[in-house]
Amino acid sequence: MEMKVQIPFQQLLSLIKSLTPSQKAILRKELLHESISKDGKDEFMNLLINGPIYSKEDIGIIENNRNDISKWLNKKS
Repeated sequence: MEMKVQIPFQQLLSLIKSLTPSQKAILRKELLHESISKDGKDEFMNLLINGPIYSKEDIGIIENNRNDISKWLNKKS
């Protein structure tokens, strides 16, 4: 069951200030955990969405470069 309540920010701030120190610590821990989890997921999603995209031509160039480097290293040995 989910319940949503709209509380003006100043009233919410007053409620938070009235918490005991141990309750504030629990709230801080929960908010920090939520922030870390969300940020990590958002960062990963942004990387996937905005990451580099290689064309077939780009991949071919990379493969050729790898082969050339490999051949060059084998000649040095």
